[in-house]
Amino acid sequence: MSDTTGKLAGQVALVTGAARYRGLGRAIALRLADDGADVVVTGRPAAQSSVTDAEREMGWQGASSLAGEIEAKGRRALALEFDVTDADAVETACKQALETMGCVDILVNNAGVPSGAGAAPVLDMDDELWYSTVDVNLNGVYLVTKWIGRAMRDAGKGGSIINLSSTAGRRGLPAYGAYCASKFAVVGLTQQLATELARFNIRVNCIAPGSHPTDMMDGTIARTADVVGATTDQITAGIRAAALLGRQGKPEELAASVSFLAGPDAAFITGQTLNVDGGAHMS
Repeated sequence: MSDTTGKLAGQVALVTGAARYRGLGRAIALRLADDGADVVVTGRPAAQSSVTDAEREMGWQGASSLAGEIEAKGRRALALEFDVTDADAVETACKQALETMGCVDILVNNAGVPSGAGAAPVLDMDDELWYSTVDVNLNGVYLVTKWIGRAMRDAGKGGSIINLSSTAGRRGLPAYGAYCASKFAVVGLTQQLATELARFNIRVNCIAPGSHPTDMMDGTIARTADVVGATTDQITAGIRAAALLGRQGKPEELAASVSFLAGPDAAFITGQTLNVDGGAHMS
């Protein structure tokens, strides 16, 4: 069992996009639990076609499996399956989280889709792909934040909202289609929310991850390799070379930055976007 006096003890976190075993959401949820929080984990119901061979072999059941890992650490956990683009489903799920857990003190908007990142030039994009990308990556943040943010405001205890953008939301990249635009928008929404919620002592910050070994990143690397006629190893080597620290990040390192922004050491930080990319970008 983890230390019950952790820096987030007594708080409840909600992490969206936490259904994949090799995902940033799982790493974030586990770190918040290690630091003392009870955690609500969410994800979309997974189609069998999207389940990886490794997940299938281990019997991974998405958010419910992650909830089990959190409970094994001695924390309360709740797994919810819903689509962040479905306004009615978001309302129902957020109300269930609040009723079951009593409150939500920390919201991590991690759910996102790559939607052709690495192989989707804007002029050649399918319109539906553009709209669906913006729907998940931006509108999903808006919908979940609206319900949880209202609850934080009404509870009068303050809170911390952390949005996941991307270094592709800090600098335009060719063939990243709607991904760049939607992730830039998350940075702007973060700043707007920070100005609106500061008077309620609700801090709103953003993290722009660089390359971390996840299923989503593997897909982006594979698409990029196909477009430029390279191997995935060559693309990965280029990513590592572009970072001052010469490597990809570890999901648990990204999770540590989320925990920092959620916790008391970041009490005077709001409206900021933190690049977690090994020095690949400086802005």
